[in-house]
Amino acid sequence: MGVRPGRVSRVWKVGWKLLAAVLFALVGVAAWSLAATNHAYVTTPSMYPTIPPGSMVFIRPERSYHVGQVIEFRGNGLDFVHRIVRISPAGAITTKGDNPQNVPDVFVPSTTTADVIGAVYAAPRWVGFPELIVHHPSYGIAWLRAELGRPGEAAVVIVAGLLTFLAYGGGRRSAPKHRIGAAARSVA
Repeated sequence: MGVRPGRVSRVWKVGWKLLAAVLFALVGVAAWSLAATNHAYVTTPSMYPTIPPGSMVFIRPERSYHVGQVIEFRGNGLDFVHRIVRISPAGAITTKGDNPQNVPDVFVPSTTTADVIGAVYAAPRWVGFPELIVHHPSYGIAWLRAELGRPGEAAVVIVAGLLTFLAYGGGRRSAPKHRIGAAARSVA
């Protein structure tokens, strides 16, 4: 006794509806979190390996900041995410990226709490890659490839192929029949 063709079609329809519902929920949660939070995507390896490029950092203001805390701040007209390594008695904040090749930052005038946007409370890896790739395509794709490595690249290709297969031919038994030279019809 085999599987009836109508049953297979219903299974595919249920699977697609479930997949669509899950994707819709994920997109909704992502949109809400991006709209309701202060966040930024990381573009440089200055905090590597703690916070690599392609990460999304979520920021919240605090009443005070301390040595060892990762903060987002403005310096020389740009926004940075670095760790506080020293706070002088006068209130000048010295920061440094976690990358071992970095040296402490020097800004003129010195960074103070007035320049601090907030402290990093979450930094999920890879969540910022879509935004990084949209704004800096070749750089973002190069970092994504470096982060994933060969097994990750293979997994991305397999998932993309599977999604393409499911989207364009997963449940069909045969391609639709078209006659060569048939006149096109329009339906009102």
